[in-house]
Amino acid sequence: MKKSIFHSRGFDGVHLTFIILLFVLFLPDNPFQDIPVLLIHFSFMVGYLFIIVRHQSWWNQKRYIFVVCTLAIVVGIIRLIFPDYPDHRIFWPLLYLLGIAEPKWSHTTNPLAVITVMLIFVMMMIDQLSVGALFAAVLMYFAVRNQSLLRLAHQTNQKQLAQLNAAYSELQQTSIQAMGYAALTERTRLAREIHDGLGHQMTSLIVQLQALKLMIPNDPVTATNNVDELLKVARTGMEEVRLAVREWSEDEKGLGPIALKGLVSQVKANSRLQMKYKEIGPLSEWPVERSVILYRVLQEALTNILKHADANQVHIYLEEKNKHVKLIISDDGHFSSEKTLTIGFGLGGMMERCKAVGGSIQFTPNSPHGLKIEAVIPLES
Repeated sequence: MKKSIFHSRGFDGVHLTFIILLFVLFLPDNPFQDIPVLLIHFSFMVGYLFIIVRHQSWWNQKRYIFVVCTLAIVVGIIRLIFPDYPDHRIFWPLLYLLGIAEPKWSHTTNPLAVITVMLIFVMMMIDQLSVGALFAAVLMYFAVRNQSLLRLAHQTNQKQLAQLNAAYSELQQTSIQAMGYAALTERTRLAREIHDGLGHQMTSLIVQLQALKLMIPNDPVTATNNVDELLKVARTGMEEVRLAVREWSEDEKGLGPIALKGLVSQVKANSRLQMKYKEIGPLSEWPVERSVILYRVLQEALTNILKHADANQVHIYLEEKNKHVKLIISDDGHFSSEKTLTIGFGLGGMMERCKAVGGSIQFTPNSPHGLKIEAVIPLES
């Protein structure tokens, strides 16, 4: 639906009310004694109200010029017929109209406003010059114009804020998808380890049991000795099952830890870095927002290490204590205490993410060289 000028500015009916009040204040002396003048006065008011409520799409450079020229001509003709009416105040609503115009027409409305002020001055010279009234008219124009510009700036800020929120939501969705992919990678790795480890043990056990079946009638002593070996294979397989089940159970606690492990596995598989990942103590289920923050911090840290650190080893520690999660990433790169750490876009983004949820992040030199990043964020708001 198209919006009129006053709707587009958020004033609702204020513009219309202001125009009506102006014409009430500008009523001619003894209006009911001169009905034609009263009708003309009322006609001007209706004309201005009609102009005010025109749709935004209706206005353009030519129409603003047409409106100003038409009003000036009409006022001049009526002034010739009625020498005492109208006076300079009939152009005040026109200044108001130009003041609330869209800023994109400023190159047209500003010169027209100057022309309108000149028309007011000319009519004052014909009747009686009033510097205070002229100043009040100009002040009204600037006040209305500035208010319109402020409201436009507010609307623009709100629109940009909505776009930023939409982009943030999209980024959150992308992060969750990336974490899901990392989690899937880690689960695939676990499945492969189960297949390669436990599958091999079970295959070996089956082969030896088949051999044992054939051995029992002919060499029962050797067959009995082989039972211990088979039990050892079975126990090894059972231990691997328990380990896999424990890891899967931990993974089901939330997307966060498994996604971090998956990210580490991806980087390790695609780089020459020797990486050590360790979880200290039990981990609970993390809110998605916190999981995304920790994932992004680790992702940015590993990206910086790959690009700038020239490191060989990376150690990653994850610990949950007192409803806070601590993530420590340390490398053996070329950074040292003698150098100044430059906080660029990536490190700045890490700081902002942690700070946004009431957490903190520190960057300190690692011993003997390298960088240590320690991020701590609360699990509850």
